[in-house]
Amino acid sequence: MNSPPSIAANVPSTQQKQLISRLLAVKPCPNGPPYTSSLQISRDDPYPVPGPNDVCIRIRAVGLNHIDWKNLEHETMVKKWPEVLGFEIAGVVELVGMDVQENELRVGQAVFGLSGPVGMRRGPPEKEGPEEHGPGEKGDDGICGAGEMEARKSLVKVLVEEVPKADSKLEKKGLWLGRSGGFQDVACVHKSWATRKPASWPFQWSAGVPLAYMTACSAIVCGLGIRLPFLANSEPAREGSASLLNLESPTIDTTSPKNPSADELKDHPVNDSGVKSVLVLGGSSGVGSSAIQLLRMALGPKAVIIAATNSKKYYRELRERGATAHLRGEFEGLIEKVHCLTEGKGVDAILDCVSGAACLDEGPFTPSGPPIPSSSDTDETTITNDLDSNTTVKDEKTLKAMPFWGVFRKDGPKLYAEVATGRKVAVPTDVGIKATLIFSRMILDQPDGERALQELPALIESGKFVFPHPGGVKVVGKGLESVAPWLAELRESSGGMKFIVEL
Repeated sequence: MNSPPSIAANVPSTQQKQLISRLLAVKPCPNGPPYTSSLQISRDDPYPVPGPNDVCIRIRAVGLNHIDWKNLEHETMVKKWPEVLGFEIAGVVELVGMDVQENELRVGQAVFGLSGPVGMRRGPPEKEGPEEHGPGEKGDDGICGAGEMEARKSLVKVLVEEVPKADSKLEKKGLWLGRSGGFQDVACVHKSWATRKPASWPFQWSAGVPLAYMTACSAIVCGLGIRLPFLANSEPAREGSASLLNLESPTIDTTSPKNPSADELKDHPVNDSGVKSVLVLGGSSGVGSSAIQLLRMALGPKAVIIAATNSKKYYRELRERGATAHLRGEFEGLIEKVHCLTEGKGVDAILDCVSGAACLDEGPFTPSGPPIPSSSDTDETTITNDLDSNTTVKDEKTLKAMPFWGVFRKDGPKLYAEVATGRKVAVPTDVGIKATLIFSRMILDQPDGERALQELPALIESGKFVFPHPGGVKVVGKGLESVAPWLAELRESSGGMKFIVEL
């Protein structure tokens, strides 16, 4: 295969590639799984040619996400069939575009990052396609399953209405789809969507992080107005540079209860959002766990970060990731529990990773399966915080019923960041609540936003960011033929664990 003139200078003749295989989504599956009728392997397809700022990545592992099966069932981001899905990958760079510098990405480099549909196929769209959201939104915490019939009916309408501005700007930057899906041998993506893989992480781990991390970044910056400390430097981190480990912008120790010293606060961005306390709904989802870690970095050790989750087995992991406290038991009496943890004030902000507010605002939540027992023989619910002290709430049956939105501090900023799951939350904005619907790519449109992914390896290597899925990684298969059956399995899973397919 001859190299196109536009990339000939950057592509040696020895690097010209052969044909590849792709898993094509050839038609929608509105009735749900099995997805084998839609997902078909196409072999001997042309090797993608990178644009000036693109890189071609030989995929070694790909993460499965709920947005994949939602695309099959609802055509969420599909403008034309066939399409190649798959939204986060890890692999090795094989080709680079003519404007990609060697200190950015280079041939032979192990990388990880985002992939998948990014908009219309040709030119700026009249109405841009909706964005993907982070993994783990379908019942990860027992708060709310986004797969209910009501959600399915409103999914496309909700997403299409909310994302046009972000997509339009990305289209102008050349982020166009076709070759960018993760379910194929080689994906061609924009350079800002890939970064070097941490040496200590295998491809299987690396492929399970980018989407959750970028969605959490978008929620914190775009939804809550909180600046992330690792985006405060003027120069991006490059491999081999001192700034790679953020040595010039140290992050406050997230495990220390003491007040930060002057040295610790040096170069730490001022939190001018007014946020000092955050309730994270869906704390054990990939997005929730990522957000807890990033919030602790941004807000420092004094901030109150409450992780709400019904996955009891992940409590310890959430505290290790920076949660001040986790809510144990059922979600009745949530407001009273939160007020106990905030000296009776309530929280400044809510980061909703699972559209949990839609369920909580409708009334008491009753999880499937047997109730979670309390921590004592009495009718009391206990909340445990990082200081190993207990705050006790009376029997929830005797608590006064309050609307969910009473969880906010009355004189606070009342910020609500909702990660798009397809279920629209009715937010009472007439009482001063500022709501933002969050998509993973929103961070790319912010100042220094394209550096968010580039900084992730340094955060991992310095120990400031750990693998966000508390249940770990499950390699479910090898080869494109493993995708369809395991997307069906993911659709019904309870969350917490990341499904990975090796290629």
